[in-house]
Amino acid sequence: MNAPIPPRVHVITGSFGAGKTTAIRWLMRHKPADEMWVVILNEFTDAGIDALTVAQAANGSFDVRLVAGGCLCCVGELEFGKQLRDILRNLEPGRLLIEPSGAGHTADIVDILSIHERQGALSLDSIVCLVDPIDVARIVESRPANEWSQIQAADALLLSKPDLAGDAERAAFDAIAAAQYPLKRYLGICSNGELPAQALQHFERDAMFSLLGERGEAGFESKSFDIDGLPGNEAQSRRLGLWAVQWQLPGELTFARTVLEPQLRWQLDAYGGLLRRMKGVFRTGPGPSWLVQGTAHGLSAEDSAYRRDSRVELVLNAAPTPEFLEQWRRLLRDAANPRGVL
Repeated sequence: MNAPIPPRVHVITGSFGAGKTTAIRWLMRHKPADEMWVVILNEFTDAGIDALTVAQAANGSFDVRLVAGGCLCCVGELEFGKQLRDILRNLEPGRLLIEPSGAGHTADIVDILSIHERQGALSLDSIVCLVDPIDVARIVESRPANEWSQIQAADALLLSKPDLAGDAERAAFDAIAAAQYPLKRYLGICSNGELPAQALQHFERDAMFSLLGERGEAGFESKSFDIDGLPGNEAQSRRLGLWAVQWQLPGELTFARTVLEPQLRWQLDAYGGLLRRMKGVFRTGPGPSWLVQGTAHGLSAEDSAYRRDSRVELVLNAAPTPEFLEQWRRLLRDAANPRGVL
């Protein structure tokens, strides 16, 4: 007897009024009638108005679940986990759509889904964040924690209601996208709730250079780089007289900020002439990841909601020496899981 195919899962996130429910209604209206789809909606009240409108739009077999009374990752976390286990065990859907509330913490939801993904119970294909053009200028200026974390956690970033966006709003959206690391796998628009197929593909987590260019260019090399038996990747590339090196490590690894920070500062000081730019995002425990950026002028750091893996990318003015590479490899191994010190 063949095991059931795990459902494809999409998280549709964004602030209040960004068009999340409209997008899910569009998906449900255009779903294959012979596929069973399930929607989990998070509402702050138990009125269920969004659940009702989604159900009215559905084409063919479906189920809509409502988690009310708080965001999925806080007040509603136990109910979300219960609903998710029931859906995976009893319904075996072809696709699962999850809409957190506008105040939801997407990264915490991703953590829960990632546990089930590692167990083979589902495939977390994409996290899509809708950005309302009314909000883009405010988001660029103030980086509100909740909305910024929704953007950080997403694979695909879409400007919703593009008919309301002028040049200033589109420029602000571009500025939001440019500030992200890793870069988003897809940027686009969502008009009248229509989600592009590219935003709903299964996004692989293979090595991709954000600071220099895409893989497949001249000089691209890739090899395994394991830490504590967990598989990672080391990749190098060169373009336009610059070199790039990237290490990509699984999300199960955690790194100690107290070990990373002085080592990173030392590297920036010691190799300021060689190292043009550095960016990294590290899982440092059950909470936020740690986003670091550095040049010869110093190091800056902030929390990040990106939690799919850990990675660091260097852009160099010349080819890296074996000694330089070995120092970075040793740095990463020394900072990974050092007796639980965070």
